[in-house]
Amino acid sequence: MIFRDMDATNMKHVTASHSATCSFFLIVFSFVLATLLTGGETVEIKSLRVPEVVQNGSEASVVLDCDYNVENKAGLVVKWFFNNQTSPVYQWILNKKPQDLGVLKGKLNLDYRASDDETKKHRAMQILRPTTELSGEYRCIVSTFDGEDSEAKKMIIYVPERTIELKQMKPNEDRVKVECSAEGVYPEPRMTINTNSAGSDRKEPPLPVEIIKERADGLFDISVSILIEDRELQSPTTFSCELSIPEANYTVRRQSVYYPDSSNSSSCYHLPHWIMSAVLILTIGRL
Repeated sequence: MIFRDMDATNMKHVTASHSATCSFFLIVFSFVLATLLTGGETVEIKSLRVPEVVQNGSEASVVLDCDYNVENKAGLVVKWFFNNQTSPVYQWILNKKPQDLGVLKGKLNLDYRASDDETKKHRAMQILRPTTELSGEYRCIVSTFDGEDSEAKKMIIYVPERTIELKQMKPNEDRVKVECSAEGVYPEPRMTINTNSAGSDRKEPPLPVEIIKERADGLFDISVSILIEDRELQSPTTFSCELSIPEANYTVRRQSVYYPDSSNSSSCYHLPHWIMSAVLILTIGRL
């Protein structure tokens, strides 16, 4: 009789343990199933719209928009960060007024609404009169009590050249120095000088001398020059200067024509322009 009671007790323990195990697996299965059905995301950024390139001073305002889906709005907060800063430049807590912070303090339209949906109305930033100091990476972070998501994109605010000049100088009668320069550019530019010349005496292309200077106002001045011998050039030779801002996908070009001096050629292209003009005037006067 004693043995029977012990067997019954063991059976009860086994049954209870089996029931607990089944309950555990049922909970896990329900969680996995719910995760699969919802995509596993309680907070999801659907799209991040940030202007890629903006010319400095050309726009009254630009909008940076961060659209998202949230399953549970409890604890909803939208924050925007600039570059690698640890503090936000914009913050909106659901049912509260948005805040402009840091470098965007006083530079946002805080009344701007991106949506009529109460959980999304202040998700975006409208930046007023954007200038070069606001050029950089913007990160949107959306969070609730259940989860968080983030995405980032860059906005480049560029400044085209204030001036650009391509000129020729003769350090001696056998060579020409071609120099191209530009002032007041942002962000850091690139510059090249090319030629269409393919003279028979042409060797390796001349090595350009490049000088880039960052000014106190954050803009850049740049110049490139090459020194080349006349015998390596055909007549006439076209020099082309190209100024580019790679980050802004911006390019501008200037060209000039050069007539190398050559005592061995009778081509009128090698004569100075004033001589050609004088000959033309005398010829017309005799007619």
